[in-house]
Amino acid sequence: MGISARKILFAFLLSGLSLIAIDHLASPPLSAVASVDENACAPCGAPCPSTR
Repeated sequence: MGISARKILFAFLLSGLSLIAIDHLASPPLSAVASVDENACAPCGAPCPSTR
């Protein structure tokens, strides 16, 4: 008797969800990624047109 398709599917989904959870928990928080720039207008850090 071999491994059923249901067990293979369950193992595949469980491993995928585990990888997603590990990646999510290992990533830095958004506040640590964002750089604080006093002259930035946009959240991405783009300078204001008036300060160019």
